Amino acid sequence: MNASIPLAEPQMTKQPQDIVVLGAGTWGITLATVLAENSHRVRSWDIDAKLLENIDRERVHPKLEGFKVHPDIAMVTDLGAALDGASSCVMVAPSHAMRKACESIKATGRAGSIRRWIICTKGIEQGTDMLMHEVLADVLGPEAGRNTCVLSGPSHAEEVSRRIPTMLVASSATYELAREIQTCFFRPYLRIYTCNDMRGVELGGSVKNVIAIAAGVADGMGMGDNTRAALITRGLAEMVRLGLAAGARLETFMGLSGVGDLIVTAGSHHSRNWKFGNLLAQGLPVDEALKQVGMVVEGYWTAKSVCHLADKHKVEMPIAEAVRAVLFEGVSARQAVESLLARDPKPEHY
Repeated sequence: MNASIPLAEPQMTKQPQDIVVLGAGTWGITLATVLAENSHRVRSWDIDAKLLENIDRERVHPKLEGFKVHPDIAMVTDLGAALDGASSCVMVAPSHAMRKACESIKATGRAGSIRRWIICTKGIEQGTDMLMHEVLADVLGPEAGRNTCVLSGPSHAEEVSRRIPTMLVASSATYELAREIQTCFFRPYLRIYTCNDMRGVELGGSVKNVIAIAAGVADGMGMGDNTRAALITRGLAEMVRLGLAAGARLETFMGLSGVGDLIVTAGSHHSRNWKFGNLLAQGLPVDEALKQVGMVVEGYWTAKSVCHLADKHKVEMPIAEAVRAVLFEGVSARQAVESLLARDPKPEHY
């Protein structure tokens, strides 16, 4: 379970809080354990009541081999009961389910008691092109929006659950809230930085999933390290291009939630998006590839929205557009790669 590197406990004051984590997938249950290790009182809720019951009984997660769920985490199948008395709510719902999750929270009548909202979902809502913090504010109101922090960065649950050193960024409109979340999650193996560019952090976490699908396609077609490096580099250029046009800051994309998350997602066998692209390159239909991955592939849900935002801001994103064409327009993976390679030569710039 433990990483081989000895890690000292950071000197940070952590006041125990009542925290609910909505989503008991691999990332949600890993974060719940991080919080429980920091002596917070943690409840886990998921729309899949059977999953919660199995975790409660076995204290393991079916998709995290060798991982022991912290014994103090309470598995609660009723959403209202899970939220009751909580001061912080960690949102780990898939991006396509974020609005419904927020509406369900609102329906319980308990949203007003939540002092901090922590979004750990990476994606853009289809149809509205809203980022996740915007969806939350749209449903739960501006007060909830002002008390929202985004936690993002290069972080496979499979590695964090094994306590392999990982670094994330907590981003909020105010330094005070970002600092609170930093303290809340900080562990010897989980170092948290702070940032106030929420838009940049969310865009980086969203676009990188689409680029990772392209990297998986290239690897699945037998292309090499040179190709993957080119896709990551030019994918970063697309990320920056869109981010700057949307009002984010350049330095955000040079950090953990930009280039850091892009590298880990586009080059790792842990990556769902990479696996999905790899399966597409092998000739599997989109639906079958999604089924074989077996978990949410955020890049699939985000590809259309990213390209729509690019059109809205009048920026070029040829890699993202190629991914969209494969997923939704019947273009084969090979045709998409050939189309990218046939583009007119251009100067290298963002």
